[in-house]
Amino acid sequence: MYSEILVPLDGSDVAECVLPHVEAIATRNNAVGITFLYVVPPLDMPLVKHEFKSRIESEAKSGAKDYLRKLVSGLKYKERAHGQVIFGKAADSILDYAAENKMDLIVIASHGLSGIGRWIRGSVADKVMHESTVPILRIRASSPRTPFYKEGQKMVVLVPLDGSELAETVLVHVKELARQFGIQSVDIVLLRVCELFSHPHLHYPPPMPLSWEEYLKYETKKCKEICLTYLADVRKRLKKEGLNIRLEVPVGSPAEAIVEYVNRKAVSLIVISTHGRTGIGQWAFGSITNKVMRGTSTPALLVRCTNQ
Repeated sequence: MYSEILVPLDGSDVAECVLPHVEAIATRNNAVGITFLYVVPPLDMPLVKHEFKSRIESEAKSGAKDYLRKLVSGLKYKERAHGQVIFGKAADSILDYAAENKMDLIVIASHGLSGIGRWIRGSVADKVMHESTVPILRIRASSPRTPFYKEGQKMVVLVPLDGSELAETVLVHVKELARQFGIQSVDIVLLRVCELFSHPHLHYPPPMPLSWEEYLKYETKKCKEICLTYLADVRKRLKKEGLNIRLEVPVGSPAEAIVEYVNRKAVSLIVISTHGRTGIGQWAFGSITNKVMRGTSTPALLVRCTNQ
């Protein structure tokens, strides 16, 4: 599935936190090509003469090329990697390059360094994650620099679902990850949050009058039954692929419950849709997925889903 991977870098150690994760993918798939993209921003110096501006830009481009050349030369998979330097606004250039060159995946750090010539902290990655139609592997710069997969260790992949077909479009990526890293090396956790008193977990007429405590217990039981039934159906479909799957149904509000689960359990990778229920609201950026990204440092594969 991932044959062409784009890795934006800005020359900082922070942005390079993605490299162990890129290596994990590249060493498991000998057919994948890696493009390291360095975007040189335009100079905002209107009072500088054109010839001086051109010289500065030329030197910046030359420095970026040297940086990428040195970086690529030290990689284990250097024969399948190359560097590319372009001028432009960082986020827009990354998005355009990915679309024009038919990239399958963008691997990006969620922070860069502020200052001249570097990404303003978080803003570039945020825009790319918000607007990209290409799947994004988001790596939190503050997380430990260990890859989400290590040879000989189990990779635990958390897949939050909300019951919608749109959210389920991430499953094709889950299956591909399992195939690439080895089905027996990957444990998949399907998770659906039991959100009490919200659609569709609402209006279960109790068989008899109950106290508030009894009613809450009744609602929780019914809600978890609906979630487990749904997840069991998804597991049944995935079992045909021979995947190792377990089910989890925490109770609470979706974002908080997912974050709490990730921070409490040993999760290697989150695979999550950037849209859910309606395709616009519940799991759109700014809502659940965004809160999960801000609340966890675990690597996350973000897959944009649409109604189209």
